[in-house]
Amino acid sequence: MKKIKTYLQEYSYLKSIQSLLHWDMETMMPSGAIDDRAKRLSYIQGKIHAHITSPDYKVLLKEFSLKKKLSSQEKILLKELEWDYELNFALPPEYVEELSLATSHASHVWAKAKKNNDLKSYLPHLQKLIDLKRRETTYYKAKRPYDALIKLHDKEFTSAQVTKLFKELKDGLIKLSNEVKEDGRFVSVRDLKGPFPIEDQRAISLQVAKMFGLSENHSRLDISSHPFSINISPQDQRITTRYDLNHLDSLSSTMHEVGHALYEFNLPREWEGTPFQEAVSLSVHESQSRFWENIIGRSRSFSEFIHPAMKKTFPKSMKGINPETLFQVFNKSVPGLIRVESSELYYNFHIIIRYEIEEMIFNHGLNAKDIPKVWKEKYKEYLGIVPKNDSEGLLQDSHWAGGAFGYFPTYTLGNLISGSLYMKLKRDLPNYDKQILKGDFSGILNFLVKNIHSKGRSITASDLVGDLGVKDYLKYLEEKFKR
Repeated sequence: MKKIKTYLQEYSYLKSIQSLLHWDMETMMPSGAIDDRAKRLSYIQGKIHAHITSPDYKVLLKEFSLKKKLSSQEKILLKELEWDYELNFALPPEYVEELSLATSHASHVWAKAKKNNDLKSYLPHLQKLIDLKRRETTYYKAKRPYDALIKLHDKEFTSAQVTKLFKELKDGLIKLSNEVKEDGRFVSVRDLKGPFPIEDQRAISLQVAKMFGLSENHSRLDISSHPFSINISPQDQRITTRYDLNHLDSLSSTMHEVGHALYEFNLPREWEGTPFQEAVSLSVHESQSRFWENIIGRSRSFSEFIHPAMKKTFPKSMKGINPETLFQVFNKSVPGLIRVESSELYYNFHIIIRYEIEEMIFNHGLNAKDIPKVWKEKYKEYLGIVPKNDSEGLLQDSHWAGGAFGYFPTYTLGNLISGSLYMKLKRDLPNYDKQILKGDFSGILNFLVKNIHSKGRSITASDLVGDLGVKDYLKYLEEKFKR
């Protein structure tokens, strides 16, 4: 095991270089440098792939598998190492570099296209990525092409299982959203009125990040076109948000990315480079971001706690707003076009739409030029609204520009997991809400570190919550929205 850990340390260092180049590309890089950056990212991706699929590493894996009397921990590690090796070895080196080059260019074009509402410039890049990912599905063994992409992000689920869960969730959400409409409290409440100075938004975002437990000495908060979190190294976490003078979505966005960063920061560092120093899956990763953003950050207790700070920071906007009204503002539930600005009650509809479109792309041959029409039809069907332009439609997300097909389902799977974790939190830490009222989030963080963060990939989502269903999550939403 020692030889493998030493070998994978270099893999970790290469990934750090790649992450730093990517973070800089999204936040600081001058626009004229994209061609150079794309080549360098492609080069380093090639080096990473070569390192993790080399004959020397294969020999180390073989030696490890032949070791006498593997401990239960070693058996789990070997299984995860072999899973990763097979995934990487299935991909030809030239394909890996081609995909990296294509995503770097597409991400840059996407950012400009979104800003200028210029879908025409982006569609050729999107189609190229679709073609590349279709080719990638042929390198893996999967019953259906889309299953291969889902398993890159969460190997515990197939598209058939996701479809079943999403159908049950959709039925429950439609019923609950109709009840919330009839009740009216979370529909008629007025949004806080800006302007909200950006320096004040940044200050309160940093304050909340620190209170949640993200170390100032090991993190940064910057601006990007689409909020994201990236792990440069175990002790170097970068998160981004975006600001708008007219609303406070930067706060919920920051809480979301803090959830990701806390997970990465608290993974066991003695296993750096190995699966035991990685998240269980992207679904579990998303459960952490959604947990902090929604279950904590949109709770009644948090609204009461943060109310004085909000009044001090935004006195005009908060005039006449009491803690209960602030709670209703944080949870205002009306359909919206933008996923990252969506209310919690409607958020999963955005994901289901993207999931169904991805399934059409990879299992039924839908192409880039046809996606805008399908997008509008599904928004009309599920949310009763239609985007006025492409920037608030197909161009709103960066994921497809990064080649991350199969990623979107993990958001809703993460929500379902977070609901089950919430039920466990209430059992294990019954006074958690009283701690929030005091501004003490250490008990909640310790709960997550103990049960999830410290385990790495030595556990599965099934170990955490059993057979995943929609019951716990719907119960959590009913607790919040029903009288």
